[in-house]
Amino acid sequence: MGASSLALPAKPAKVLCVDDDPAIRDLYKRFLAHYGYEVVLAEDGRQALSLFHTKKIDAVVSDYEMPGMTGEELAGNIKRRSPKFPVILVSGCYSVVKEAPRSVDAALSKGTPIKELVDRIRFLLAAREPSAFSRFVPLGSVLASVVLAAFLLPKLWSRPIA
Repeated sequence: MGASSLALPAKPAKVLCVDDDPAIRDLYKRFLAHYGYEVVLAEDGRQALSLFHTKKIDAVVSDYEMPGMTGEELAGNIKRRSPKFPVILVSGCYSVVKEAPRSVDAALSKGTPIKELVDRIRFLLAAREPSAFSRFVPLGSVLASVVLAAFLLPKLWSRPIA
């Protein structure tokens, strides 16, 4: 049995999709599930915040214009709690897409191909993950200390004490 067969399967990322239109929510659920994401749905910002606080969510895709709380306000609430949390805003408003609010990581126009949305989600999730190299940085520091000590100690011991 090889090492790769012992590896645990990666859990699918959980994406919270927020839209007041049930047909759009259904599209998100079907398309993102097809790409391997676990999809959680919310019909407005308040429900989304509740789910964000109670479930392990990895990213949020939100409509901009919704009753009660805009997608920008939702993103601001999320970012105050978790500044590096990935939030994508989807809007039919050109100005929102052109000048994305600071509280979001990306703004896409409604009708953007699902593949582009999936690519953006993947990019933002990958950016949150520590690189494989960063896991070894502490080990590198220890090894550097050992090498430095091995080099310096013999020199220090060979010097006469004045």
